[in-house]
Amino acid sequence: MTQSLMNTDDILRGLLRWVEVDTPTGAIEALGQLQDMIAEELMPMGATLERIPGRDGMGDHLIARFAGGDGPGVLISSHIDTVCPPGSVALRRDGDHMHGPGIADMKGGAYLALCAIRNLLHDGGGLPGPVTMIFSSDEEIGSPTSHQMIQAEARRHGSVLVTEPSRQDQVVTFRKGRSKYTLDIHGQESHAGSAFHEGHSAILELARVIGKLEQVTDRDRGTTLNVGRVRGGTEPNVVAGHAACDIDLRFAENPVAGEVETMLKALQPEDPGVRFALSGEMEKPCMQRTPQIVEMFERARAINAQIDTPLEEMHSGGGSDGNFTAAAGVPTLDGLGVIGNAWHSPNEYLVISALARREFLLRGLIRSLAAEAPAG
Repeated sequence: MTQSLMNTDDILRGLLRWVEVDTPTGAIEALGQLQDMIAEELMPMGATLERIPGRDGMGDHLIARFAGGDGPGVLISSHIDTVCPPGSVALRRDGDHMHGPGIADMKGGAYLALCAIRNLLHDGGGLPGPVTMIFSSDEEIGSPTSHQMIQAEARRHGSVLVTEPSRQDQVVTFRKGRSKYTLDIHGQESHAGSAFHEGHSAILELARVIGKLEQVTDRDRGTTLNVGRVRGGTEPNVVAGHAACDIDLRFAENPVAGEVETMLKALQPEDPGVRFALSGEMEKPCMQRTPQIVEMFERARAINAQIDTPLEEMHSGGGSDGNFTAAAGVPTLDGLGVIGNAWHSPNEYLVISALARREFLLRGLIRSLAAEAPAG
């Protein structure tokens, strides 16, 4: 069946209705408002809708299920939460760039997925296999209340498509894993003048340990450790009784996560009057590049070839819900959303002229993968 490109202005007009609702993670009322809007668009399409109530200060998650033929089916995972504070990202057009809060990461991709399903249904003939769409509301903080739900839905399908953005005509076939930790350092306060030697400085011990932590980075193995935030002490004339640092670990091989955690737990202070307390864990395992994922990429490249658009394979150091679905053993292709850049910043934008061809790619992949799971 021949596919045609959508009108770009139609896509942009519909997407901007979503972007106008500012939905940072935890903004329960705004997230609920957008979920209501999405549900209103899905119901006339024949979707069976399930609203998962939010918990732990997070918004609801919306699941839309479409019946199909005997194929293995496909899950499309999108999130609608954003990062920047409400009102901090202006909705504006600058030539071929459209700026707005979460417009690329990833309301754009979520809306393209809805357009793709709508177009497949309008083409007639029905879906060759079941298709499920997830619109989650906590991905930007690691999906603490949604990742188990996403993994469970993924296991019911033959493959997963994730609509995170890309910077060019690309799709993501590999993502690094991530671990997050906090190292608390407990020392002993004392007067910095009259009783300096009675104190045990947590800040001094923090300075010593940061140098050890930085040695974990091994670019040849794809391992990076970043101490991204430090804090401690009370007043300049007080030896610090407490200090802490937050640690971000990225790894290209899952065993590295265990190796580094073992090392962190074994850290000992040089000052015997100081105590370490480590908290945290692996947040996301790697999204490994498997033969099935490579086969999905080849299908994507063939679809783009129909409109004479080369497609590149990309590896990413950032994580997504694709890490969770791939770890669940379900072949996953990521980075299928809009083309843009500067996400998580006041300058976040998408490329308007690329909208139609990215919807075309998603539509082709949904039809193909709903009918036949990737081999490999």
